[in-house]
Amino acid sequence: MSRPNRRAREALTEALRDARRAAGLTGIDLADALGSGWSQPKVSKIESGRQSISESEVRAWAAAVGADREMLLALRARADLEQAAFRDAPPTGGGAEQRQDAYAATEVATKVLTSFAPHSVPELLQTPDYARALLGLAGGSPERDADPEEASGVIAARLRRSAILYEAGRSITILVGEAALHHLVGSPDIMRAQIDHIARLATTTKATIGIVPFESFPVLVQHGWDQRDRIVTLETSAGDLEIADPVEVARYDRWAQLLLEHALTGAAAAERCSRIVRERMSPSPCVHE
Repeated sequence: MSRPNRRAREALTEALRDARRAAGLTGIDLADALGSGWSQPKVSKIESGRQSISESEVRAWAAAVGADREMLLALRARADLEQAAFRDAPPTGGGAEQRQDAYAATEVATKVLTSFAPHSVPELLQTPDYARALLGLAGGSPERDADPEEASGVIAARLRRSAILYEAGRSITILVGEAALHHLVGSPDIMRAQIDHIARLATTTKATIGIVPFESFPVLVQHGWDQRDRIVTLETSAGDLEIADPVEVARYDRWAQLLLEHALTGAAAAERCSRIVRERMSPSPCVHE
């Protein structure tokens, strides 16, 4: 399986190798055809992804093997974008609080931030009590094994990150599936406070806060994601999966746009939150015989 930060590079090297083979040339033959500055080891390194290839070299390669030059140049452009994106990707090592701080540093430098969570409240929208309850769930977060002191550090770091919702100068879209507001995390009181918090954020911040309602299901997406500029991050039990392939990132762009088109935002989101609290979080009336 391709590594997430090399999908475009591997597509390019595979296309270069296939084009050479289709022309009936060995690595030595191609190096001879390309002339000065080329050798069989260089051809081998390029085809294995151990050495990058310049735009002029792609043009020469395509001419030597009779391949589609524009197709190979487009693949190289994707590979360049992929590599550039991963140079700026947030580090995933270190402790739980350090990861939160790394995300914060990346978000400060991000112009476009998009997040979608279908089953739980996204980190930037969480209250401290909800975050603590979520951290205590099996599978609730990669930081689920943190002790109480570590959990407090993670929560504090998340609260620091959420200040970005009030800042101008960037595009922030946070989408949450309505199901997340019906799952009982912690207690009814914790959920009531969490839902009220989302209602306030939807009408007071610079960000677009949206609720994807039950009655609208525009995209079959089984997982949530965070997108910081051109890097999509999927949180898994084994760590973060980073995606920078422009074609894959464009797919998440389309999904986010579809979800946003169907989401309730602003006052409509606040009203849906109020309805959920009224219908699901209010005490049941006593029945008198």
